[in-house]
Amino acid sequence: MTRPLVRAVFAVLVVATVAAFFLTQQLKGDFPLVIRFATKPAHFSPNGDGYRDETRIGFDLSRPASVSFMVIDAEGTEIRRIVTARRLAGDAKHRFTWDGTNDDGGAVPDGTYRMRVVRRDESRVIDSEKKITVDRVPPPVRIVSAEPSVIATGLPGEPQSVRLRYDGPKNRAPVVRVFRTGDGPPHIVRRFRGEPDRTATWDGRVSSGPERTDPAPEGDYAFTVAVRDRAGNITEAPRPRPRASVALPHTGVSVRDFTLRGPLSAIPAGAFAHLEVGPVDRSFDFVVSRLGDPKPILRGGRVGGRFRIHVPDRVRTGVYVVRTRAGRDRAVWPLAVAGLPPRSARGEARPLVVLPALTWQGLNRVDDDADGFSDRLPFSDSVRLDRPFAGGGTPPRFDAEVSPLLRWLDRERLPYDLTTDLALARREGPALGNAPGVAFAGSELWLPDELLQRLRDYVADGGRVAAFGADSFKRKVELRGDVASDPTLPGRANAFGERTELMVTSAAPLTVFQDTLGLFEGVSGFVGEFTQFEPSSGLPRSARRMSEAGRDAGRPAFVAFGLGGGIVIRTGTAQWARELNESALSLELPQVTKRIWQLLSDGPS
Repeated sequence: MTRPLVRAVFAVLVVATVAAFFLTQQLKGDFPLVIRFATKPAHFSPNGDGYRDETRIGFDLSRPASVSFMVIDAEGTEIRRIVTARRLAGDAKHRFTWDGTNDDGGAVPDGTYRMRVVRRDESRVIDSEKKITVDRVPPPVRIVSAEPSVIATGLPGEPQSVRLRYDGPKNRAPVVRVFRTGDGPPHIVRRFRGEPDRTATWDGRVSSGPERTDPAPEGDYAFTVAVRDRAGNITEAPRPRPRASVALPHTGVSVRDFTLRGPLSAIPAGAFAHLEVGPVDRSFDFVVSRLGDPKPILRGGRVGGRFRIHVPDRVRTGVYVVRTRAGRDRAVWPLAVAGLPPRSARGEARPLVVLPALTWQGLNRVDDDADGFSDRLPFSDSVRLDRPFAGGGTPPRFDAEVSPLLRWLDRERLPYDLTTDLALARREGPALGNAPGVAFAGSELWLPDELLQRLRDYVADGGRVAAFGADSFKRKVELRGDVASDPTLPGRANAFGERTELMVTSAAPLTVFQDTLGLFEGVSGFVGEFTQFEPSSGLPRSARRMSEAGRDAGRPAFVAFGLGGGIVIRTGTAQWARELNESALSLELPQVTKRIWQLLSDGPS
């Protein structure tokens, strides 16, 4: 390299070094004006609910300066001017409140925003990396499970707590509300806080006063959980309160201290009946006696849930009540037994009495799928048939419709065979074709279509049917194993083609209008006293009117008509059986019922 070239390179290096030195010294003297940006909270929800409707935003200055401060959107466009050309102190924090509005006072859309500081005298613009999130959308929340689904709060030493789990944002203390659902509209009975891990534990107790709780009584319970997201939006799910239409299976709980379930078909004399107590295994005693007779035919004790009883060989046909007791708890089950007829009636034709087991379970207030609401027809798509009756009591309408009729039949020693509608539908036990007549001992609200068709064929072939109930044979239901599903709405006409309607009035007797069958022969012309009627509004064209009685002229409630080769008798009120026992001083109702029974016993002529 030549000497002049070396000198030139050396000069360039010297100049660059000197320039770098002075630049470094200038940068050292130019310390950042804004030390940091701040926002708290970084997510907020300016929706006017009073919670996180504002955020505190600002910056720290390293030295005094005249600055402007604003909020900008994701594109860098100024949205809200907070400070305009104001001289602020150095070595200080400067904080301001932003309520989520723009310069015109309107609400900014949900999204991500940043902060900007402008020093006009130096034309310096400083944008924050820190973000502010405006979020007004409530978070998705749902309860996913409640375990166990059945608890017994009245049993010392038994687990009484229910573990809830939910999906949604984590909270330090989500708010859980407990609702009682089985006694009217859902109403709150307890409020407590859950855990940060999306769980909560209900201790099986309900509020009974200020700072007081008691064990939850028997019934069904549903929950809501209220959770806020990090922006402050709150969601209570389900909202505004639990509803059967949106409740998910296994998100509710039932409190049942003692239950009993058993067969819904008639058990032959000499066979075993299988039953089960619940919801937990415990020691219990049982007594079996005939309906209306306090004298036991069986008694014993067991430890555990499932048990069986041996029905004696020579018991009479009828309903026997299995009564179980464990401590202070009681539960009963009506056991239909197909046994022997009364001695005086042996060899005689016996009408077939059908118990409305499908109606019992259709109206039974028991939660099948643990969603916190009892499953009943037609409010549920399906109900299980192998469940206990609510509260350990007798089936719905049993005491009002079925029990009075069976007690009266036994008292009058009128013979009958016994089955249930469920057994008929499954073709178990006595068959329709072998019975001279069939008596439905209560309202038959739901029956399978196939059984309804068999009843029509039975009457057309000369069979005789009597319905001691109301609103019967109008609805259909599907049977799949131990589940009754897909209930229909009531049709305009029942399975025999008669159109009826229900009415409630002041107490009045049935006035006899027509009596070709002689059912009302010898009575005063007035029968019983009722407040519920089911007047007929039209018979099928092929029907032959035989006997009619009602509250109002031209609107018979009690109707007997011929159809094909058979006869259909409808008492026209669900209170008929009750009046049999309550009208002891009146002989009209028992006399008419005996004639109905004789007509069923005689069978086709």
